[in-house]
Amino acid sequence: MKSLILFTSLVLLFGFSEKPDGHQLSIKVEGIKEQKGNLGILLFNSKDGFPETGEKALKGYSVKVEGTSMVIDLGKFPKGEYAITLMQDINMNGMMDKSMIGIPKEPFGFTVLQDIPFGAPSFDETSFLLTKNAIELIKLMEI
Repeated sequence: MKSLILFTSLVLLFGFSEKPDGHQLSIKVEGIKEQKGNLGILLFNSKDGFPETGEKALKGYSVKVEGTSMVIDLGKFPKGEYAITLMQDINMNGMMDKSMIGIPKEPFGFTVLQDIPFGAPSFDETSFLLTKNAIELIKLMEI
């Protein structure tokens, strides 16, 4: 009888325990030339607000620059379509510095894109499907 109770307890404890939902998402940032400032990261799961409206991002991060290449854990997320935009805030003023005509003065990058886009890219151009644990590559670019 004791073994039946123990077996039932173990099944209830381990067999029906809730598993963490989602897949681990990390990014690998390459091409950091100046090792100062912060990386501002915006994770989007829709076109709305992409690429610059932080208030409409699913999640935002600020991470201190600590090398020429960094792997940053963003957390767990459900299966879905995502896009990430990133900028290196070298002077730590909390924003992307731009020229008078809107050209970025600080390094930036996006998931999927490896070359400098003409104008701001769309969510569709930079999105990826998260279906398993993943490390997405982002190369910093400068104009």
